[in-house]
Amino acid sequence: MGPNANTQSIVAPERAFHHGADLEALNDRFKGALPSEIMRYTLERAENPVVFTNFRPLAVAFLHLVTRIKPDIPVVWVDHGYNTPETYRHIDRVIKELDLNLVTYAPKMSAAHYDAVYNGIPAFDTPEHDFFSRTVKLEPFNRAMQELKPDVWLNGIRHDQNTHRGNLDVFTQGSHGTVRVAPMFHLRKVDVEKYVHENGLPDNDIYFDPTKGEEHRECGIFLQKK
Repeated sequence: MGPNANTQSIVAPERAFHHGADLEALNDRFKGALPSEIMRYTLERAENPVVFTNFRPLAVAFLHLVTRIKPDIPVVWVDHGYNTPETYRHIDRVIKELDLNLVTYAPKMSAAHYDAVYNGIPAFDTPEHDFFSRTVKLEPFNRAMQELKPDVWLNGIRHDQNTHRGNLDVFTQGSHGTVRVAPMFHLRKVDVEKYVHENGLPDNDIYFDPTKGEEHRECGIFLQKK
């Protein structure tokens, strides 16, 4: 009998999350599922998941949900330098209360530097504002993706936030070869407000995103394809 006669080949399991995954089937499977069910399924199968947050109003609900299941998950924050003082104080409080494993990325040009050279935040829907968004948000976001190399990008977007997001779903293809997972996608704003209240979570509504301004706009992160 040869030395390999009783040896069985071992086949590594297929990755659950990749750009070839059947996301349509996953969306059908989890239609109507609780956010916690979606979160747990994802975290049990993801190889290198990360969370991206901007600490906007009600974002604490998503951070609370994910860290209850995986307390040490990297929470990536792009600090563009233009947050309100109230938002920065809120961020410090949430980091402490939820014991976040925070990973901060900042633009290569500080807000003070940008303002001095380019005279502050440019008008929306101009080439100058596109350059501003790339400088303060998209470049550090892409750098985070390239360095952390996640397979799953967890986020707290909902279908009712704007038209573009309403056309997405729980599981979608993200940039940098990731799968974006939005466990709270089918919730309404009132549902998230209730979650924050019932769990006694701190929140802050004195918030400003210089790359989008109004709630219905996109800053560009969710528009990237690669």
